Amino acid sequence: MVSLVAFDLDGTLALSKQPLDNEMAEALATLLQVAHVAIISGGDWPQFEKQIAARLSPHADRSKLFLLPTTGTKLYTFSPESNEWNRIYADLFTETQKSLILSAFDAALAATSFTPEKT
Repeated sequence: MVSLVAFDLDGTLALSKQPLDNEMAEALATLLQVAHVAIISGGDWPQFEKQIAARLSPHADRSKLFLLPTTGTKLYTFSPESNEWNRIYADLFTETQKSLILSAFDAALAATSFTPEKT
């Protein structure tokens, strides 16, 4: 028996940056009756809250749903006791780490003479 089903959000469960439609929200609620579900995407928590959490059917078992915004660097789960979503972790870069990463990108671009297109 399947115990966990994982999905990408945008372009899979919903159109990009759009909330789950009623049919998908109902299908997700049905799936949560028989399996845990993880949903991952690049957006941050406010986007997940709007696209998924606010669209769940009232009978959906939220306690079996794992929401992983920012490409899985954060995890939110639902607590039936407090009736709210809780951040379990946030694996974020420090300012020093961000600076080192951006410097490495700049050095790589300079070394290859690559110039990104401006959009």
